[in-house]
Amino acid sequence: MPPKPSLVRSSGGPLRAVALSRHAAAKRQVCAICSMSGTRRARNHAPSPIRPTLLIDRRQSLSTAPAASNVRAELEQALVQLQDQAPRLVNLSRLQLALQGLRQAPGEEAVRVAILGLADGYGSSAGLTSKRLLRAILSDPLQDEQAWEKQLEGYDLTKPLVIKISTSPHLDKAAIDMGKVDTIQRLHISSPGYNSLGLEFLLIDVEASALSVLRPSIEHLENAALVPSVATRAADGRVSQTPAPVHQALIVADGLMGAVSLASLPASESGGAITTAVDMKGLAGAELDAAFTVIDLAQAEEGVRLFRDGPQNAMQYERLWFASKVPSLTTWLKAGLKTEDAATKPAVKQLLASLLESAQSAIQAEESVIVAKTLASKTPLDDAAGLHKGLAEWARQAHSELQDELDLAFTGRRWRKLGWWKLFWRVDDVGMLTGDILNQRFLPTAERELVYLTGRIAALRIGAPPRYPQPVSELSDSPAAAGSAAAAPPPKWPGHIAFTRRYLQDETVPALQALAQRLLVQSLGTSSAAAALAGTLYASSLVAGVYEAGAVAALGVVYALGRMQRKWEAARRFWEGDVREEGRKAVRAVEQSVSEALVAKDCVSPAQAEELQKAKGLVSTATELLSRLK
Repeated sequence: MPPKPSLVRSSGGPLRAVALSRHAAAKRQVCAICSMSGTRRARNHAPSPIRPTLLIDRRQSLSTAPAASNVRAELEQALVQLQDQAPRLVNLSRLQLALQGLRQAPGEEAVRVAILGLADGYGSSAGLTSKRLLRAILSDPLQDEQAWEKQLEGYDLTKPLVIKISTSPHLDKAAIDMGKVDTIQRLHISSPGYNSLGLEFLLIDVEASALSVLRPSIEHLENAALVPSVATRAADGRVSQTPAPVHQALIVADGLMGAVSLASLPASESGGAITTAVDMKGLAGAELDAAFTVIDLAQAEEGVRLFRDGPQNAMQYERLWFASKVPSLTTWLKAGLKTEDAATKPAVKQLLASLLESAQSAIQAEESVIVAKTLASKTPLDDAAGLHKGLAEWARQAHSELQDELDLAFTGRRWRKLGWWKLFWRVDDVGMLTGDILNQRFLPTAERELVYLTGRIAALRIGAPPRYPQPVSELSDSPAAAGSAAAAPPPKWPGHIAFTRRYLQDETVPALQALAQRLLVQSLGTSSAAAALAGTLYASSLVAGVYEAGAVAALGVVYALGRMQRKWEAARRFWEGDVREEGRKAVRAVEQSVSEALVAKDCVSPAQAEELQKAKGLVSTATELLSRLK
């Protein structure tokens, strides 16, 4: 019998046609080794803590290898200090996972992913579904059914299972047997698509009640899904629940009741660290407005089975594979694993960003508690509660005003006067019109309400009026600025809104005015040059007539006006977005400035103030180092 042909796996996805002999396919077959490791993932964009300073120097990341290594070591040291000095502000299990990743070579970190089968108590077979999904993701259609697939199918998920993905040139058959030494079972397998990515899975069942509460929050979901508890056996035989932190989590449910359980989970707010999927046969291709991914495992398994029967079924396999929607989960999985130029894996960086954001939230929560206790000891409880509500209400109204007023401004008559085709007679009015928008629409009510709010705070603290952190410009380090700042009395309320308005008027409006003038001059110059060229062509050529010369002039005018339109409209959109973003920063900075003034050192004990200050400094340092981490 001739050897059974096989297909070469293409780099972009399932399988494309080119036949090889079974002997060549056997040479390509790889095996597993036993090794365990872990780390966790990072948000691409780690939010920096709110500071009163609006103009922050943005440093570019260093390109040399020694500098990147130093950043990695400094970030590890900052996290260790945070663990030692303020352990209650961070999740120690996730912190240890993050430190483990930083101690590994960039791009070679181990990434741990939890596959959580959601048992909802309504007879849903989520445990079986999670095993089927993991098998579909890791199985290789180019090879016959492997031994690990049968082991995984028959495994009882009453005990957690750790699956390590790796390859080994010498694989003994006994090496893939699951260990029975402790409570957590281990399975070492080989999967061609994941062997070099340092990946391991934690397969476990969870109760729906452990993930969802009456009003689930992203903090509760992250603590439950990214730090699941597993049963471990101690030396004395006792079994205890031990946290098992992971970088990413895939929550799998089955059927309609599983979809209902997942619908209330705020997984979309996790920045990609948590995703959800529901196996619903026949509905994978339906357009559903749902926060979870609808998959059809039956189609994926049927496609793999058909391809293993023979490469003539490759097209049918590909159709079934993509129709099952399983590739969307593999794309999510590999997004946190793949990196270039020996850079830190995205999953590891996202873990670090999430960890620092949680620490920042914990610090702000402690500050709020200190404020409540301090004001409650100095003022009536009703006044203290009213003050907190006043600050929260001011922030809400300020954000709402910023959006509503700027929407009116950028759809109003003044802004329409600055259309590109009106620049020919309004180019000198750009500064005046944009200045009017800023003066009349940029948080005028919020600035007045802020004065009233700070007056209430001052009335409650007559003996010790608060000092509000103020915005600092890049010129504040000069001797003249320092002298004038020392001579000026301390402001009685945060000046971030006025500071931002002046910054926009003094820095961005003149730039917009200059751009308008430059574009107008360029447009007129190009049009004039085209007209001159057309006239010269008409006068010096016997062939070119008035129509040909007019076409040349019209082409030049159209080109000049089109370029002017593109650049000016892009500049207007950029300035509009810049005004909105700077306004948002100003509101957040004012909110933090008031909060910091309320928890100043004269309101708390020296030990509490020093501890919080050190923790905030470490989190700020770690956040800055993370932004430079390659």
